[in-house]
Amino acid sequence: MRKIVLEAPYQMKVAESEIPAPKAGEVRIAVKRIGICGSDPTIYRGLHPYVSYPLVPGHEISGVIDAVGDGISAERIGQRVTVIPHLVCKNCDACETHTYNFCEELRCTGAEADGAMCDYFCISSEMAIKIPDAMSIDDAALVEPACVAYHGAKRASLTSEDKVLVVGAGPIGVFCMQSCFALGAKKVYIADMDADRLKLAESLGATGTIDVSKEDLATGLKRLGEEKITVYYDCVGEKGVVLNNILSIAHRGSRIVIIGVLQNEYNIPKLPDFVQHELSLFGTTMYVPTDYEEMIDLMSRGIIRTEGMISHRFGLEEIPAVLDMIDKRKEKTFKVLIDVNE
Repeated sequence: MRKIVLEAPYQMKVAESEIPAPKAGEVRIAVKRIGICGSDPTIYRGLHPYVSYPLVPGHEISGVIDAVGDGISAERIGQRVTVIPHLVCKNCDACETHTYNFCEELRCTGAEADGAMCDYFCISSEMAIKIPDAMSIDDAALVEPACVAYHGAKRASLTSEDKVLVVGAGPIGVFCMQSCFALGAKKVYIADMDADRLKLAESLGATGTIDVSKEDLATGLKRLGEEKITVYYDCVGEKGVVLNNILSIAHRGSRIVIIGVLQNEYNIPKLPDFVQHELSLFGTTMYVPTDYEEMIDLMSRGIIRTEGMISHRFGLEEIPAVLDMIDKRKEKTFKVLIDVNE
């Protein structure tokens, strides 16, 4: 089979290997779609703190089970699935309660273990989640990033009185915006510096948008007639610029959720306001199986939508060129899907 190997930062190739056989408790998936995550370029550049090389990247996955290991019913063969890309110990309290994101031995495929940029991929049976007939194989590959956003959106315990501002209108931000509505928020605004992304967010239901290349958050909210926000989501992270901007405008008692990953050497001068203004600050990491079950239901019922989100499609062997394109910003992308075994 083919697999994409990142031998070192910026050194990626197409390699051949034997088709793997599933071990006891595993299923083998004939990969159909791979989503390119925002973390994949970071891994490609050698900037991910938990990655060692060589590595097969890829963790946004959908496909069809074509073989099972010992202990797994043959009835699973032929099932269309999405994948929770987690390798866990299966023995700790977190694993017993299926809160796998708290397992102390958690490794994520495509980062801390080989992932699914290949023709066939094996993983524990419980991590391969069957999708309904109504769900497309494309949407199945988007369940993983959608669950990152959905799990993060849950952290603020939203109510029907909450007015929300999401900063960052990439795939995670747009899924977060929709998740807030699904969880009952009254209004959800979204901000970004890319007009095309804001237009897409508006088409998927945003209450209003703020183009921060033209106005700051406070000015945008005033223009929208919404000066008091109760919940903020930072879907950018990085050096802390967005969090600092949120701290600058957050009313006392507000809740803030950081979904975007903060990098080392962050700079957040307004952090003392977190204490002085009695703000609630929440972190979030990945998702749990119940998030997948709920997201599959929400997507299947059209409550979480993906229309317009897939901007590019490529084949498996084009991945090295795709990562180079993204790294050098040769084209503007939103969500890139890789078609495999079609």
